Amino acid sequence: MKIHVIGAGNWGTTLAHIFSKKNEVLLWTSSQEFADEINNTRENKRYIKGLILNGNLLAVKSFTVDINDDDLIVIAVPSYALPELSIHLQSHLKNQIIVCATKGFENHTLRTMGEVLSANLPNSPIIALSGPNIAREIAQGKPTKAVLASENLIAVTKAIKYLNNDLLSFEVSRDIKGVELCAALKGIIAIGVGISDALELGDNFISLLMTYGLREFSEIAKFLGIDRKTIYGIAGLGDLIATCLSKNSRNRKFGYLLGKGYSRDEALKEVGMVVEGVQMAKTIMGLEELNVSIPLFSIITKTIFNENGGFSEQDFIKCLTQYKV
Repeated sequence: MKIHVIGAGNWGTTLAHIFSKKNEVLLWTSSQEFADEINNTRENKRYIKGLILNGNLLAVKSFTVDINDDDLIVIAVPSYALPELSIHLQSHLKNQIIVCATKGFENHTLRTMGEVLSANLPNSPIIALSGPNIAREIAQGKPTKAVLASENLIAVTKAIKYLNNDLLSFEVSRDIKGVELCAALKGIIAIGVGISDALELGDNFISLLMTYGLREFSEIAKFLGIDRKTIYGIAGLGDLIATCLSKNSRNRKFGYLLGKGYSRDEALKEVGMVVEGVQMAKTIMGLEELNVSIPLFSIITKTIFNENGGFSEQDFIKCLTQYKV
């Protein structure tokens, strides 16, 4: 049995590294050149420099290796790339278990990544992996937990057997859509925290932002028919705290750069990796039109997509200090 990790960014590489401690792992890359670079140096210098990869890990160009019937698939590509990837996988998969570590929604349909995978690969059990999982910290050997969420508990049991390790252990949930919602939404709040940090608004202000952000999580969950219990678990509150407070959070870093006067495109370029909170903000923009009360999400989204690349500090502060429950 092999584990195929599709996506050689910092998160995919970190997962491939820790899963290879007791499994044979193939890390799928975008090119043969990239795969050779990783294999020759035993390091992914493009995305997570300093992590020396285990010997059981082999980088391969995507779609150049066979997938056996009992192999396990882990997907860790950016959300915008997942729909097309799932279509390409149709001719390569039968009913292999897929663990989706990609966070986000499909903008024009409001489908989660798990729902996209289920639609395009209906014979494969889909499991969502999420939680307070800052890749850099795990790569440094710091332990944490994640949630494996699926309606197929037999598939989860099989996956845990191979994925459980000394750095990343798992809780189990059947609320896959709720877990995916939390994973997607927390990035927007982390962007707001980064903006607040750049403006030196203080910890009191940041605590307000996180509290009201969690409240709006619940509003969106209610609208989408999701169990509120998930919001207050490690896939919700736990992931929110980690993403908002960690200096290694790309969402927070992006927000910090916005607060320092960078344009959206300049901030994205400086971060150097996909910022999923920006992708999710595009989706959230449509919820206001459906009469969902999310003023905090709205002001952060407007800040991100301001045509001039800037924002009104006064409006941002006013949104929090005059927030009405």
